[in-house]
Amino acid sequence: MEILLYVSAIIAALSLLLIAIFIVITLKNAKQTMNEVSETLKRVETKIGGITEETEKLMNKTNQIAENAETKLEAFNGLSQSAKNLSSSSNYLNESIQSVSNQIKTPPEQHVKIMKQASILTEVLARAYYRFQQADTKKSPKENRNKQLKRLPEPQKQIEHRN
Repeated sequence: MEILLYVSAIIAALSLLLIAIFIVITLKNAKQTMNEVSETLKRVETKIGGITEETEKLMNKTNQIAENAETKLEAFNGLSQSAKNLSSSSNYLNESIQSVSNQIKTPPEQHVKIMKQASILTEVLARAYYRFQQADTKKSPKENRNKQLKRLPEPQKQIEHRN
């Protein structure tokens, strides 16, 4: 029976030896796997670092574009306000011109008489001037052959007046 004890002790020792060998092999494989995982993590960190740098650059450009867009939007708002002011100014100018035009078209009663007299006086003076030129042309036709006399246009319409 003693032999059985020795044999079982040898089997137990061999079993422990095999377990130790398998543990060593497993630890070597685990170490190799851990090294590969460590290298993979380093590569991932490097790539993430590059991505982070690119993301920061992109964020900076995005912020610059946003600031530029905001500046241009403010300038456009100023331009838009100027256009609105220009529109109201042009409306005011149109109203003023229309008002002056209406005042000229239909002057007050007190000015109609003076305007008619001024018109008659200018017409008489112009006709006298042109007759004088015609008389001068008839006296010396050789000198004034190439000159043509201008005629006064006929009045187009009478001035209306307000009551």
